[in-house]
Amino acid sequence: MGSARTSFARAAARAGVLGSIAAVVFLLAGLGTAVVDSLAGASVGGLRSGLAAASGIDGAARWQIRLSSDPAAQADAAASVLDRMIVPHGASWSRSVETAPVDATGPAGPFGAVLLADDGVADRSQLVSGSWPTEPQAVADADGALPATLHAEAAAALGLEPGDLVELGGGGRLLVVGTWLPLDPNEPVWFGEPAVATGLVDDGAGPFLVPEEALLDVPAATDVRWTALVDAGTMTPEVARTLRAALPNVEPALRAQEAIGADGLSALGALDATLDRLLAGLGAVRAIAPLPVLLLAFAGFAALARLAALLGASRRGETVLLRARGASATRLTRDAAAEVLVLGVPAATLGAAAGLALLVLLRPGEARDVAIAWVAASVAVVGALVLVAGQAWRESRRPVVRGSGDEVGRMPRTLVAGGVVLVAVVAAVSLWQFRLYGSPLVPTVSGALEIDPIAVLAPVLVLLALSLAAVGLSRPIDLLLERAAAARPGLTPALPMRQLARRAALYASASLVSILAVAGLTLAAAFAGAWQDFDRAAAAVTTGGDVQVAFAGRDVVRGDDPFALGDPFAGVEGITASGPVYRGEIRIGSDRSTIVAAPVAQLPAIAPGTHAAADGGALAESAATAGVEIPGGAVALEYVARVAAPPRTPGTVSISAWLLGDGGAATRLPAGSFAVESGGGTGRFELPDAAGLRFLGLEATLTGAQGADDVRVSLGDVALDPATDPAPDLQLDGELTVSSADPSDRAPLAAGADIGLPVTLGSALAARIQARVGDEFSFRILSGGAEVDAVVADIVPAVPAAGGDGVLADLGALEQYAFSADAGVPQYGQRWLATSDPAVVAAELERDRQVAMTVTTRQLASSAMLIGPAVTALWAGAVGALVFALIAIIALVAALRTARLGEVSVLRVLGMPARAQARARLAELSVTLGTAVVVGVAVGLLTALVTARELARAAVAGAPEVLPVGFAVDWLPWATALVAFLVAAVTIGAVASNAVRRDASRPARPEEER
Repeated sequence: MGSARTSFARAAARAGVLGSIAAVVFLLAGLGTAVVDSLAGASVGGLRSGLAAASGIDGAARWQIRLSSDPAAQADAAASVLDRMIVPHGASWSRSVETAPVDATGPAGPFGAVLLADDGVADRSQLVSGSWPTEPQAVADADGALPATLHAEAAAALGLEPGDLVELGGGGRLLVVGTWLPLDPNEPVWFGEPAVATGLVDDGAGPFLVPEEALLDVPAATDVRWTALVDAGTMTPEVARTLRAALPNVEPALRAQEAIGADGLSALGALDATLDRLLAGLGAVRAIAPLPVLLLAFAGFAALARLAALLGASRRGETVLLRARGASATRLTRDAAAEVLVLGVPAATLGAAAGLALLVLLRPGEARDVAIAWVAASVAVVGALVLVAGQAWRESRRPVVRGSGDEVGRMPRTLVAGGVVLVAVVAAVSLWQFRLYGSPLVPTVSGALEIDPIAVLAPVLVLLALSLAAVGLSRPIDLLLERAAAARPGLTPALPMRQLARRAALYASASLVSILAVAGLTLAAAFAGAWQDFDRAAAAVTTGGDVQVAFAGRDVVRGDDPFALGDPFAGVEGITASGPVYRGEIRIGSDRSTIVAAPVAQLPAIAPGTHAAADGGALAESAATAGVEIPGGAVALEYVARVAAPPRTPGTVSISAWLLGDGGAATRLPAGSFAVESGGGTGRFELPDAAGLRFLGLEATLTGAQGADDVRVSLGDVALDPATDPAPDLQLDGELTVSSADPSDRAPLAAGADIGLPVTLGSALAARIQARVGDEFSFRILSGGAEVDAVVADIVPAVPAAGGDGVLADLGALEQYAFSADAGVPQYGQRWLATSDPAVVAAELERDRQVAMTVTTRQLASSAMLIGPAVTALWAGAVGALVFALIAIIALVAALRTARLGEVSVLRVLGMPARAQARARLAELSVTLGTAVVVGVAVGLLTALVTARELARAAVAGAPEVLPVGFAVDWLPWATALVAFLVAAVTIGAVASNAVRRDASRPARPEEER
């Protein structure tokens, strides 16, 4: 028979084992492709989704400076820098020019006009009426005036319509030729500007969209802005990293251009912070990614090693015969390699294709990387080739010794022990580094987080080292069990234990794969449980409520705020609680921080899961004393105003009443007016029909008194109608002075003056400014400019929506403080909602929204968008390892049947019934499997105890360091997978025991009896 026919015959005789090898290669290639490509696709998809969800300043970067006397040269210089530094890294940019409010006069009187030149407005806005200012008809209609298209909300507030003229203070006129509204004021290109969202800014209204040449001689500060955006749909992690690295260098490069100028150049926006957050999330994915990949690799190649040993053992007789007839070890090894290639290459190709097809089916829309499939298939084939060919080489060169086939796959014990010691040492070093950093992510010199290549391997290496140690201890334990069983009467306990002790190496590989698979499943369950709990807590701290609604264009209270006195979402089904929240930037000296002001007594209801004190905690007293509660029966408020001024002083003093709504949000309501010459009088205004009203004070504003100075206003005798008993203390600190230069002054409540604002600090901020409970410190609120003297009432690990560096105050107390300080009163810009179904509520709010707002759920703030696929991949890797363990068990029972066929006949001759032999074999397999499962669970839990919580923290990028990570296990999928594995393994054992019973029942061959 020729060598080719011999090779074919040998392969056909071992088709079952070779088919099993091909199946493992198929699974390795398929699962490897699916796991790695899903992780890569999730990284890209998560990055793009995160960038697409960024709104306002979070999705843009901006550089601005005063418009130069040579705008064209300034524009060219900036274009050369931006085209060179950010365009190659996936960003685009646009240029616009805007003025500060310009003194202007319209049909309704004087106001500040904000002028804007931006060629891109028409593409991202809708024309409400009229035409754009650059259209020929608009230019023709202007007739010497400047054509301008005005924001529709500003037009309504100013009483302007197309065709109206606006006189500018420095000369010149604007002709309103149309009105416009942004399609989405939350788009990053608008940069979150209040004027775009509402049409109003401090001391002004607009924007009036005009040609740029109209802004050259405007008597107001004029800034040119370059706004950079990213195309979320084409962004990749590599491009994002290069863009993030380039952004800090843009400002110095612009400053170096002489044509741009350097005085006043500033860099704004939070695109860099958004990229930092998303790239940190991608780093977290990379920290988790090795777990499923290595778990699959170890389990898969261990199963291949078991099958290679089985193939070599089954061919031992023919190998000896072929060697005796002159076949070389090289030829036999080459034949084994050819078998692997013939079967493995198609199997790996089909497996990789199946993995890609599964991803396309389960996760449509994601880009797939064919190169990953080729790498996974190649690794599977090469691994199988090395293991099978290596085993064939060893078998063909080993001496023929009686009984040598009893322990298939046995290696020199010193080599095995050395390998185990090496793995243990490497695992110890990796775990030490992992625990030293507390994470597989380590900060670089630039502050970015990178993967430590040693620490990232710690979980799997510890898993492998403990599994090897457990298998190494099995032999002495089996010997002890054998001795204990031998002392008992009967064959059934003694025979299985003796076989386990004698054939420890035969059982070892299947036990190792099973222990590793069950341990990997347990580690996956522990990581998933810890991550889910920690991510839930971190998302609660990030968003506050189950749903967070952020309104655009709200900064300080300027007038009647309809949102302050009622819940705008009261009619939305599914919302169980709702409350107003102000979140803004503050300065403590030169340090940046964030303040969150919310109704502290309502925090547990509107922000469940944030561990807020049920009664307001240390801030409860400040909440209770914010303003004076107006009894429910009162319908009006009366007061007396006295006005004193030099004779013939023109103008009017308008009185406004400041109230707090139920959640502490402030509003300013008109309460009457008096001519200066009248000397004042009695004022009365009807109270709004709203629950929980509280009175802050009154404000006097002088209008129409050009050049007037030292107008004195006295406000007092405040009373409710009808009077209540007891009457609330409404006494005011009401001696005011107004003038044309400083036209407004406030009369706060006399009680509560000069009292510091109680606040709660995040622990990281408290440590940074070295503050303790009872200490005093000061900060400035950027919106409105209020200078606040605060008292530390409490210190907590993290402030909702601000983290460990945040400041928490009661909303009503903060509003009262800013009002009393005669500063801008912060206007709440968020609404926190509690609901059992955030996704449904968010969808309804988006569908029915009538104002500019951004809706964020805890799910959107969760790391699940990036880490969820990694956790799924980890579960898939653990389940794949269980499948490989089942294949190893199948190979084990096949090897046992081949190696112990003669034993069956001997035992039958000695009088042991077939059923007893079947029970004994089942007992061997049951003890092996049961021990492997128990040891695997223990190994997994031990590994999880030293790594799972650190991995969970690393998986949630940006979570406050002070937020604790608990130990938890996701029991349901763990139990489901483990039960399925046990059922399959028991089925294999039952089939194997039935095979033993059949072998013991058939007549013995003469050679067996001998």
